[in-house]
Amino acid sequence: CNTNFFAACADCRPFDMSWRVLLQAAVAGHFAAAAAGAACRVTYPDTGFTHAPWGDLSKSVEVRDVFAGLHTDEPGGTAYTGMMGSTQLPGWARANSTAAKYVALQDAKEASAALKFAAAHNLQVSVKSTGHDFSGRSSRPGSLLVWTHELNNISWHDDFRPAGCVQSEGRAVTLGGGVQFRQIYREAMQRDRFVIGGTCTTVGHVGFTLGGGYGIYSRMYGSGATNLLEAEVVLADGRVVTASTCGEQADLFRSLRGGGGAFGVVTKATYRTYPFPSGMHGRARGVLQGNMHVGLASFLTWYADIVRHGLAQHFGGVVLLGGRWGIKGKVSVQLHYVGINESQCSELFSELGEVSCKAAAQTWPPAHTDAGELPDGIYHNGTAMRYFTLEDIESTSFAARAVRLADASSNGLTLSLNYVLGQGSDIALASASETAVHPQVYEAIGVLKIELIELHVTPTSAMSADAEAVASFSMLRSELDALLPGAGSYYNEGDYTDVAFQNRYWGSNYPELLATKRKYDPDNVFTCHQCVGSEHSCARRLSARHAEPLLI
Repeated sequence: CNTNFFAACADCRPFDMSWRVLLQAAVAGHFAAAAAGAACRVTYPDTGFTHAPWGDLSKSVEVRDVFAGLHTDEPGGTAYTGMMGSTQLPGWARANSTAAKYVALQDAKEASAALKFAAAHNLQVSVKSTGHDFSGRSSRPGSLLVWTHELNNISWHDDFRPAGCVQSEGRAVTLGGGVQFRQIYREAMQRDRFVIGGTCTTVGHVGFTLGGGYGIYSRMYGSGATNLLEAEVVLADGRVVTASTCGEQADLFRSLRGGGGAFGVVTKATYRTYPFPSGMHGRARGVLQGNMHVGLASFLTWYADIVRHGLAQHFGGVVLLGGRWGIKGKVSVQLHYVGINESQCSELFSELGEVSCKAAAQTWPPAHTDAGELPDGIYHNGTAMRYFTLEDIESTSFAARAVRLADASSNGLTLSLNYVLGQGSDIALASASETAVHPQVYEAIGVLKIELIELHVTPTSAMSADAEAVASFSMLRSELDALLPGAGSYYNEGDYTDVAFQNRYWGSNYPELLATKRKYDPDNVFTCHQCVGSEHSCARRLSARHAEPLLI
């Protein structure tokens, strides 16, 4: 990335978006005035950062220097090495996106002390647990990092009542802000309980849930956002609050359920748990006959019938059209089922004879998923996804156009049944109206996803963006938009270069999210790339100042 561009922001005025009229009614120009009159917070090596009285902060919390790393148990570590930008926006690279100092939190009080110190000395803050974000949102160069990774306590409840609420939510689990899914799953299995999470087990639950949080069984049990019952949050001014749907911070709580990481430091969160579906979960795998067009058309016919019969809640996973992880020229089905047994699954797939069902062992996560660190050197040239509906896949041209997109992509195309809750169970949809994710999540039945990645690539700050790769991704994204015009996207795995990210990730919920941001973080302390309110901050944002592909 262009280091100078990241280190400071010369122009803190908001980007003039074409749809800003919608937002002005919600925020009454507050952020525009604040940004125009306020200086950006300082980062290393600015003297304001280096000359801050760090000894004062060290009296209440331990403060250390940060070094770039490869693993989730290192404060400077990231799961990915970077993301290429565009001709208008710098990408990010692990090599020059490292915080300068960090506080390894032991409790909410330490987060409060760190944030108050940062406010007193105008220091830029970043927040991180594991560093899995595609867009490097937890990697703010030269900042004071508030690291939640060591908040790893787990408490199980037989009968949990959220703060301020009258009604109990039954069995639940409270997780420290740094708990990763591998720890949750291990303890849940010992108790014969199930907790919604992802299949990459080194991911942390907080970032997962703040973005919405979907797994292979979400159509049956809901998302991280729908299952969140309560959260302990440290606000920008250092106050520690306990937010729930019933309490004084109900608006904040709604924003935490899919609104991204722009509202506070979550040091603790409580979720619903479910009985483990013993004997009622497994996988469905197979490579469909014929070329990609024949295979995809067959799958879409099968899937549309499943949706019409109200059975979509039983399935998650992906269908790969060629690409790095699939088979060239073929459609590979890699689905998971839940709530039915192996025999019932086989019966449902009778029309797709190439797909076979197999019950899972009584362990979670499934054996094929990543139980450790991601391989080092995963670099994104670009990623984009779009929600689709039953009406979309019933179009006679959908399969042919999707296959053309797969053929044009070096990594093929992924059709995923994850990331959405449309046609989900009553449990999955029970809290739909109480979350902040894009409303299309509850109507869509899947996504189409482009993910252009390179393996074993660790960019340096001197590495230029690849103009050919920039053009290729731009073309693919245009084709995806033409196929699914107006479709939304999942925040946690969205398009880094999307100038209309507000509408893409949150749709009609964005004005409410921005108003909540104004209320709880008026100075935009918690800012990051494509976060709520970042168009009014010194976070990375689209700019017309560059005409050539930018340095990473």
